[in-house]
Amino acid sequence: MAEQSEIRILVADDDKNIAQLIAMECELEGLAVDVVKDGQQAILRLREADYALAILDWNMPLMSGYDVCRRLRETGSGLPILMVTARDQTDDLVQALDAGADDYLCKPFNIRALIARVKALLRRTSASRPSQDVLRFQQIELDTKRHCCSLDGALLHLTVREFDLLVALMEHPGQAMTRTQLIERVWGDDYFGDESVVDTYIRYLRKKLEADGAPRLIQTIRGVGFSLRAA
Repeated sequence: MAEQSEIRILVADDDKNIAQLIAMECELEGLAVDVVKDGQQAILRLREADYALAILDWNMPLMSGYDVCRRLRETGSGLPILMVTARDQTDDLVQALDAGADDYLCKPFNIRALIARVKALLRRTSASRPSQDVLRFQQIELDTKRHCCSLDGALLHLTVREFDLLVALMEHPGQAMTRTQLIERVWGDDYFGDESVVDTYIRYLRKKLEADGAPRLIQTIRGVGFSLRAA
């Protein structure tokens, strides 16, 4: 039986050599690893055990890594997911992130780059763990433990990034948060992309929160960033 302090991850890849390489390197980093070879096995394992992270190959038998990721997010799972795939087009990256993947790595990859991403995701998850299980602001309620959000009592479907961004704002209601602060909180301090990603996800959130004519709660603070506050 695994000790409670053990960090366990799931690797799902039908390429035995790649799966064994990933498992071996992760174990050298002190992680416990379970390996499965198709998407259906991945779903079963994720239902049976508590994992800190999943590494999913996009193209697998029975159920693709993409479908596993989407299924998990539809059920409210906030499990960190690293998608590994031979697909290297921008549209594929966007599709994977929209499905709820937290990161994306193209094959062939450098194993040290993969380990670095695994560590970053684990650090980010640990650092971003909310101090409260349930957060409330106006008509919004977030259950961080069950990873679900409701608006006026109705379930609101959010992607992982949208959810984490809303958590960051709801943990500091009324406070103006800079784009840098939000990137560090949601994307991690190892993110080196454009800060405009924050504006993009704020736009996504606003569209969902204001879908039925509800008042704007995420305010733009000119020259600073964004704040959750009543107009």
